[in-house]
Amino acid sequence: MNDSSWHSGRQRQARLLLWCLVLIGVLAALVGTARRWQAESRNRKVEITLDFAEVEKLAEAAHQPLDEVLQRLRRAGVTSVALQEDTLAQLEEQRSLAILPARTGRAGFRVDLSDDPADPLRRRLATMAEAIRIKSGVTVDLSLRKSGDPEIDVPYAQVRSIGLGLDPAQVEQIRRAGLDVVGRIANYNGVLPEGIAWSLGQLKSLNLRTVIFSGDEMLGYKGYLTEVPPYPTGDSTAALLVKNDLNLGIVEFGKQKGEAALAKVAQERVIRVHTVTGAEMAQADIPTNLQRFLLGARERNIRLLYVRLFPDEKSLVEANATYIEQIVAGLDRGGLAVGPAHGYAPLTTPSYLRALIGLGLAAGFLLLIDSLTGVFAGTAPRGLLAASVVGAIVLCPLPVAGETGAKLAALVAGCLFPTLAVLNVDPLRPSPERNRVAVALARFAAMCAITGAGILAVVGLLADRLYLIKAETFLGVKATLIVPLLVVTVVCALGLRARANRTFAECLSDARGYLTDLAMKPVFVWQVLLTGVSLAAVALILLRSGNDPGIGISPMELKLRSLLDSLLYARPRFKEMFGHGVLLLGLLNAAEGRRHWALPLVIIGTVGQASLLNTFCHLHTPLVVGLWRAVLGIAIGVVGGLFVHFALRLARLRS
Repeated sequence: MNDSSWHSGRQRQARLLLWCLVLIGVLAALVGTARRWQAESRNRKVEITLDFAEVEKLAEAAHQPLDEVLQRLRRAGVTSVALQEDTLAQLEEQRSLAILPARTGRAGFRVDLSDDPADPLRRRLATMAEAIRIKSGVTVDLSLRKSGDPEIDVPYAQVRSIGLGLDPAQVEQIRRAGLDVVGRIANYNGVLPEGIAWSLGQLKSLNLRTVIFSGDEMLGYKGYLTEVPPYPTGDSTAALLVKNDLNLGIVEFGKQKGEAALAKVAQERVIRVHTVTGAEMAQADIPTNLQRFLLGARERNIRLLYVRLFPDEKSLVEANATYIEQIVAGLDRGGLAVGPAHGYAPLTTPSYLRALIGLGLAAGFLLLIDSLTGVFAGTAPRGLLAASVVGAIVLCPLPVAGETGAKLAALVAGCLFPTLAVLNVDPLRPSPERNRVAVALARFAAMCAITGAGILAVVGLLADRLYLIKAETFLGVKATLIVPLLVVTVVCALGLRARANRTFAECLSDARGYLTDLAMKPVFVWQVLLTGVSLAAVALILLRSGNDPGIGISPMELKLRSLLDSLLYARPRFKEMFGHGVLLLGLLNAAEGRRHWALPLVIIGTVGQASLLNTFCHLHTPLVVGLWRAVLGIAIGVVGGLFVHFALRLARLRS
């Protein structure tokens, strides 16, 4: 046996062992992925909530009794009504009471109520006074004499925004219509644990299940949101949510202060909420809102839809009831059911599974190094082999090094496997087979399978409830797009791949020579323009990606997205469809020996594999949606790539 064949055999054995380790990691990741699938499949109910003040205005504008309007909306599919707690300022604005100067010698103010003992506010007076006393420490004079009104011995500005609790009469009216109530309470200056306990305790006494904090702060912000460790004293907002058995609605894009900290501690009670703000409603229409709500529920784990009504529609009540019925029908088509929302069951990936995934990650790293350098064939410097082994040893325990370690390991997997998918074997090599289309398709399928291993690694490592409620997000989502593209560009453009007759050191030497010669050549205008266009395209991809994209979407693209969503359940990503088609074209040209065409196509097409994995880095998107989107993207890309290939072949035959 000669030396080269011995090295080749040793390399095959090493690579076979490494692929077995990758398979072990994939199987471990499958367990974590299956657990997440189960958690998502057990949470398919979506609650439809209306705002009580808007329903009141709707009934008034339609000249119909409020009870009848509530019942009609319930029949349409509404689950609950959100009720905001009163404040003195709101009651004064509504002319339910008047604020008068204090009696002579008193520093505070008087609350002017009607003399009717049946006045709802008089019946709530004791509760309102208790709220002010507990939240501000001020004693309220509860004298009900005809000549006197309740008095508060502090400046009005100090207590005008303090929440006085929900109106029990309104709660009862909502319940009579067969609807649940969602409480809306706000934070206030000088908040203390006693005030938090009173507010949440009142919701419990009224048998509410869910609270959505109003304003730009969570109740208890800043000092009383959470305790570390969780719930030791029972004084924090998080602890009191548990004590009062309340779910916490967190409004998507609401950016309330303290929401991330509270969500992480009270994660089992978090319900993601989507709504259309008042400012957006001024320009909104029913089809647009309908699409927003359905996409949120289907693709972003939104489980409470806070639906705003359209008061300017003709046939006011019926038009809005039809609007609700369309939302219900859309949810049903998406495999979701209308009902009371709830949080996710416990979900996490055990450490031993993460360790096995780390083993597969390390093996994938060594496979990529060997694919480029031939390090296991003995054609690379021994120092590179030692450095590669050290890198693999570092990667192995990374997934079990706490949550940060798991995040970093997922980022490595997200960058590594799409790169390995394209570079595992030389994507530019010609094929001796007669059926080169089948060869190219087989190469493309192998690439998708390797990227799929990376997808499972990411999902398995981060199968945790925190990611489903978006209290945590994938670390470095943009890097998973740019790193594979950058590495493939450098390797393919500079020929940095060792072969049987060419060592990696020789590849590096040739690349240095090529870059030196290139630096000495003149630069043409077309080259500058091409470089600028390429950089702009990369920048656009980066800005348009991530959990919170940094660039908007054109109206035409929005319409196209809407059309695809309605036709295909969940639209494939444009980057994937384009990238898969271009990559297949590159592989077809490579198999037929047209390397000069294959090179740019394979480089550009790498974005398809990167985007395929990147789809699953949006961890708040249900797996079924990501899987369907990936399958569609691959199918459309393959069909498009084959269509262009055969069209070009036909054109060449005719010319």
